[in-house]
Amino acid sequence: MEEKTILITGATDGIGKQAAIDLAADGFEIIVHGRNSDRVEATLSEIRANNSDAKVHGYTADFQSLETVSNFADELRKSFPKIDVLFNNAAVFAHERTHSSNNLEINFQVNYLAHFLLTLKIHDLVQNSESGRIVNVSSMVHAAHIDLTNIQFENNYSGNAAFAASKLCNILFTNKLARLFEDTGIAYLSLHPGVIETKLLNSAFSGGFPVSEGSKSYQYVATAPELQSQSGVYIEMYRPMRSNTISYDTDIQDQLWDNSMDLVEKYL
Repeated sequence: MEEKTILITGATDGIGKQAAIDLAADGFEIIVHGRNSDRVEATLSEIRANNSDAKVHGYTADFQSLETVSNFADELRKSFPKIDVLFNNAAVFAHERTHSSNNLEINFQVNYLAHFLLTLKIHDLVQNSESGRIVNVSSMVHAAHIDLTNIQFENNYSGNAAFAASKLCNILFTNKLARLFEDTGIAYLSLHPGVIETKLLNSAFSGGFPVSEGSKSYQYVATAPELQSQSGVYIEMYRPMRSNTISYDTDIQDQLWDNSMDLVEKYL
């Protein structure tokens, strides 16, 4: 098997962690990201306990700081000639309106903007792969509407609405990437991994399938050969589905891109 390197953000808990364990067991080189160094080390130890031959690396970066995200990307650029699959997986759900260290709404920054910055900074590493993929993890509860003048919910804050908007941003970002870089050979994909029982799900909803089921979705989008030619698709339950209509609005995609570039420009 061709050696492939997979980066999973937010890989010390939930689906991200299980996917890191399972993909390492499949023989992939795994980069584990988390915001807590002790949990990163614990995840690395668990992966190695399951597979003594695992090639696994750990990095700590708090996505509540765009400067930290930028430094994380710089470290990756020094250490890896290519990244074959990037899973933009890290996420939070904030019931109360909370600010990041950059004074941005926390759902918007952690779930979307930090990944926007990370993706742009290591995009060429993914392009160095013969079959690069960038997977933006979304949700079936992504918003059907978006107000770009209130994207950080300064007015009428709702945790559910802010989370749903951030997950719509991930799909809008995917679709913009697919348009902007259609000749790179990279597959840009949006993924709803299923209703999986994680801390994040339990903080907002209830129920769900075990993380092993969510991990299977990650394994599928990382490896399925047919997806390499389906850039820009939204995937639920192992098949392309139609996301909410607004996610295909190119004007909204462009406006979100421009607004996001303004926010991250000094960290690029």
